Amino acid sequence: MNIINAHMRSVAEFLDRYLSDLPTGGLFIPTRKLATIGEPVVVSLRLGPRGGTVLMRGTVAWRRPGKHRTKTQAGIGIEFLESETKTRDYLLAVARGEAMVMSARRHQRLPLDFPVLWQVPGARQENAGVLRDIGRGGAFVMTEQPLEGGTDVVLKMAPPGAEVAMPVSARIAWVKPDKSPEPGFGVAWKARDAGGGRRIKELVRRMERLSGAVEPAPPPPGIATPEARPQALFSGT
Repeated sequence: MNIINAHMRSVAEFLDRYLSDLPTGGLFIPTRKLATIGEPVVVSLRLGPRGGTVLMRGTVAWRRPGKHRTKTQAGIGIEFLESETKTRDYLLAVARGEAMVMSARRHQRLPLDFPVLWQVPGARQENAGVLRDIGRGGAFVMTEQPLEGGTDVVLKMAPPGAEVAMPVSARIAWVKPDKSPEPGFGVAWKARDAGGGRRIKELVRRMERLSGAVEPAPPPPGIATPEARPQALFSGT
């Protein structure tokens, strides 16, 4: 899954690039990099010079080539996933001056969809879950099994390049309600032994290999954000 870095210099730039005509909203990213229609991506969005980074899942909805003669900027349109509705609404509220900017997480989280096993220390039963994001501070595990906040758990996963599952100790920091579309819990890592911190760093590093980065091209002088969005999908860039 590609990570697309998008640094919006101002809220006005974000609103100008926001694609309200897409069913779940989206964003125009000026870039000359190749992208496949329907390709899943993660937008690493920074709003303003002091804003924190927000990660949002989406798919490539369309792309268009640049045209120097008409000053049409090359780029792609990213449509956000429905699961990103809450984050999308927050960003729009900030851009419109209806909400305050929240402080960034201490560690940026990398969105994933990765199988994981977890269990409470001392229990025999292992439970299946899906790792939805991960960072050096913690992670979110989607699972149907209910647990209470403050519970210690051990996550077991085999990241790319690992021959055996890597156990990591954690403590549940918060729990999503059972009726949530993505029930589960957020954990904070616990480095109990000397090698605990090293294993966490190695785990995150290997997970990051699942993603590649696509840097947006800076807008040429005199060219603003898209003047007209494509009516059909382009096959070239």
